[in-house]
Amino acid sequence: MPEAVENPAVVDLVGLHSSIQLSAFTRLAKDAQHAPDLPGRVTLSRMAAGELAHLDQLERLAGRLNADFYGALGAFDGLMGDLDRRTPPGDWWERLMKTYVAFGVLTDLQRELSGDLPAPLDDVVGDILADNGHADFVVAALTPVVAAEPQLGARLALWGRRVVGEALGIAQRALDEHPRLLTLLGTQGPEGDPAARVRHGLSGGHARRMDRLGLTA
Repeated sequence: MPEAVENPAVVDLVGLHSSIQLSAFTRLAKDAQHAPDLPGRVTLSRMAAGELAHLDQLERLAGRLNADFYGALGAFDGLMGDLDRRTPPGDWWERLMKTYVAFGVLTDLQRELSGDLPAPLDDVVGDILADNGHADFVVAALTPVVAAEPQLGARLALWGRRVVGEALGIAQRALDEHPRLLTLLGTQGPEGDPAARVRHGLSGGHARRMDRLGLTA
């Protein structure tokens, strides 16, 4: 029997999760098409399939909440905006970095907003946000290349700054257009601003990801 929706912010969160998982599926599928070898193509295709499976989980969760899945998802339609138009990758390395940076930020946004959910919502979201191995895949592919080619490393560091600016803009847009999401935070951020907690978390997560590659954020 469907659970009544007691908090509309939870429906907003389901919509945000769904929008990001759908975008992640599309991005990983495109990356798989451009992979330079068969193992990479298969690995990324499996990751894309996992994101689609998570979208199915979210649709079932919306049903349990007696919420309109497509209405919640549609509220975030266009969230990714002009990301692809504004950040077209020039080669395979930039493509890898783009997905690593952009969806790293968006996954951190999902985690920041989902840290205080009650059961059973937290179990579903925890499964959705479990590590899919993409970061390890990118680090394994990029680290030796960056170490061997300092010029490439410098270029990718600049590219990462460009992409993270776009990704942070997407995250801010989500919070600005759906302010109820911030009510899900269990604690206030610096100076009583809950959005500051989110921004701090996103910036810190990006810095750690770049550090894994040996690049400056």
